Amino acid sequence: MARFLAWFEHKPDLEVMSRKVFKILIIHELFSGVWGTIITVVLAGFFPTLMATATDIIFLPILIALSSILIRIPTIALFWYTWGKIRPGLHTLVGLVMAVSGFGVPFGFRYIFAELTYPYALAMAMQGMTDVARIAVFFNPLYPWLLLHTWFGALSIGGFLVASFFTIKGNVNMRFAWVGLWHGVLFLALQGVLGPSYLINLSSRAPLLYSNILDQAGSTFDVAPLFALKLSLITFLILASVKVWSKIKRGYGVVPRYTLLLGPVAIMVAMIGEFMNDAGRYPYLVVLGNSGLEPSTFMNVYVQIPWTTMFAVVGVLLAFVGIFMVTAYYALNKRFLADMPESFQAQ
Repeated sequence: MARFLAWFEHKPDLEVMSRKVFKILIIHELFSGVWGTIITVVLAGFFPTLMATATDIIFLPILIALSSILIRIPTIALFWYTWGKIRPGLHTLVGLVMAVSGFGVPFGFRYIFAELTYPYALAMAMQGMTDVARIAVFFNPLYPWLLLHTWFGALSIGGFLVASFFTIKGNVNMRFAWVGLWHGVLFLALQGVLGPSYLINLSSRAPLLYSNILDQAGSTFDVAPLFALKLSLITFLILASVKVWSKIKRGYGVVPRYTLLLGPVAIMVAMIGEFMNDAGRYPYLVVLGNSGLEPSTFMNVYVQIPWTTMFAVVGVLLAFVGIFMVTAYYALNKRFLADMPESFQAQ
């Protein structure tokens, strides 16, 4: 959007912003590609039956996600290396394709989580209607709310990350931080509708998960404390955003230092939400109303994998996340990606 406005409205400063923010995308996209491969290998080793089911019943959504990835990676490279070398309108078009492909990845993969929580198509497949199930997967009633919740949550996080990024010492820019804050607040407000709507749908589609989130009767794993923490962090985001908003709008010319917290807190909210969605199914992997199918149903039948090994692998994956955060900090703040000029005449 910043690149488009820089060209369309002849605002060179927005082109500089676009280039700076794009570095954040490059770093995270490189990591997410590796992370996705690791997760796939782990799932294939631990839960081959689950993977077989996913690549059969949920084949079409996965195909959409993989096709989006195949489009996204080349367009990211094209967007970066053709900057200033092709016409601005064409360059903006490349960016648009790149952006749309980013929406396509969760559009496909979120079907898997919808089916784990409410096995709409999977239930049909278990009744022998496999061909019908492959199309029915697109009509899972829980899916639209989960997808929209994911999309707008990601967009909100992106906005808050941009606001935080332009508060870092040596990179402070009031206008750029304002653009990020504006996007973060807008999509957070939309989450105020989508989040509760998703939760209400869980009450009828996945009552076990709903009970675990709110610690109601029949709960099998209490994640209510995490839910309370998530709501507290969202409240902090709202209050801090209002405070930053008022200071920037009043024209003080200085972004408050606590704006740095907006991005990390937004990420924490998302991580807690993902953990609640997964841990809230415990002790089941697939929820069937008030019960479900345990992980052992989908585990490797050829090799007995001890639980300690599984926990160790998960621990290593979490360690990788920590290493990535440190690496991302140095990449963004030590100018690892500053090998090309950032400021040039916008066309």
